[in-house]
Amino acid sequence: MPEPEDSATLYGQLLESARRLSFDLRDCEAGTGTDTDRHGMTPEWSPLYGTPMWIRMSEPERRRLTRREVSHFLGVAIWLEVALQIVLLRRNHSVDPTRADVKFLFNECADENMHSLMFVGAIEQLGERYSPLDRVMLLMGWVFRTFAWNEVAYGIVLAGEEVFDVMQRDWSIDERVAPAVRRSSYVHVVEESRHMSFARQKMRDHLREVSRVRRYVSAVLIAVGAHIIAKGLVNKAIYRDLGLDWRAAKLDIDRNEHHRMMFRRATAPLVEFLDREGLLNGVARTIYRKSNLL
Repeated sequence: MPEPEDSATLYGQLLESARRLSFDLRDCEAGTGTDTDRHGMTPEWSPLYGTPMWIRMSEPERRRLTRREVSHFLGVAIWLEVALQIVLLRRNHSVDPTRADVKFLFNECADENMHSLMFVGAIEQLGERYSPLDRVMLLMGWVFRTFAWNEVAYGIVLAGEEVFDVMQRDWSIDERVAPAVRRSSYVHVVEESRHMSFARQKMRDHLREVSRVRRYVSAVLIAVGAHIIAKGLVNKAIYRDLGLDWRAAKLDIDRNEHHRMMFRRATAPLVEFLDREGLLNGVARTIYRKSNLL
């Protein structure tokens, strides 16, 4: 089925933008030594920022915490990008490869692989390691890449990309943050802006003729996916690895209004888009509130 004319025009524009404004990431793939003297991310994005536990920490301990946290955040980003490629390539395996949207998809997958290598390089330069995801995220990742249909796949990935976009805009300009993270954040923000435009348009295309029931179910599933991503960014293993009392840390995070405010800020563009497209029903709103995203 051919794409609507307005959609095909946008996909062509995005592909042209990719030709003009893409980065050579080969220099970002591998670390050139470690940087353990700076924060891994803007401190205000730490789930513990401003809590009693944070206040009791020394500045070196806070820097180590944010390096450990951002290494996990970047691991979640890699997990999400790999899952996206599996879903989209599977769904476009036998379609016309000369279509504008398919050509952009190929370009996007190339970007995503380079972004993953870039994030691995940043983790290594921080002197940290990859934190294995918990079992719930691993299970939901399998469900997502196996069963997610069109607007659900794009919607869940868009939720993750919107959160990272807002966070990384801050990280990219913060002198307190290690250069490897600042650089990778800047590149990711620039190149993911095209990917997010692509995802929004693909969702609009797929939603044009869906039934009210399917739209309702899709809205709820996108909210569930966003909830899993948001909650998955807080991993008890990284706090235990640092010798912190996980129960006390979790209590502080759960009570941290600053943390909730930052994540509501991060998802504001997503919520506005979903509301405009009829993907923010009562059940979905409840899930977003439980995720501190609304």
